[in-house]
Amino acid sequence: MARLLHIDSSSARDSVSRALAVRFREVWDKEHGPDSVTYRDLVADPVPHLDGDAVVTLWSEPYTEAQRATATLQNRLVEEILAADALLVSVPMYNWTVPSGLKAWLDQSLILGRTLPYDPSHKPLGGRPATVLTACGGYYGADVPEASMDHCRPYLATVLGQVLGYDLETITVWHTLATAGQGDAQERRAAEESLRAGQEAAQARARAVAASFGEV
Repeated sequence: MARLLHIDSSSARDSVSRALAVRFREVWDKEHGPDSVTYRDLVADPVPHLDGDAVVTLWSEPYTEAQRATATLQNRLVEEILAADALLVSVPMYNWTVPSGLKAWLDQSLILGRTLPYDPSHKPLGGRPATVLTACGGYYGADVPEASMDHCRPYLATVLGQVLGYDLETITVWHTLATAGQGDAQERRAAEESLRAGQEAAQARARAVAASFGEV
């Protein structure tokens, strides 16, 4: 049975990025069942940020109780990633980058020789499908000068796609602040169109990923 690792990172319970993940999961669960999913809500159950003990255990064997506890957590996170045939991450843009909780999850999970390859030509996660569902309050597409302010999607493309080798697709909904009542009428229309397109794209991606593993 194919397994999906689903990560939510928005602090808002009614967030657009979480809603996109629900659209994806509706399709995946229909094809492979909810029992095929390992789910982490990084707000309800946050992963600690790196501290001194965590830095030690990333590179060497633990020798204190605190370090052993940290190593146990890191091992659990790594095993979840390695066991997943596909990855789903929903992420809002916060102050032009990823939420700190998502960064903490990555920092605790990226370990040389396990998820991170010593040899860049051999990637343990290479070729597995990863889907990133992002929501941005404004618009930072490649066709505007503000594109350089986006430190969310390029960062995840570097880590998940370039370094880890996932077969990555990123789906973005723009202008989410307009849907919350901000912006003029033109921006609100653009927001509505972007949301519809994002919902359709999330479901289409889910169908493609689910189908790539065949029927249950």
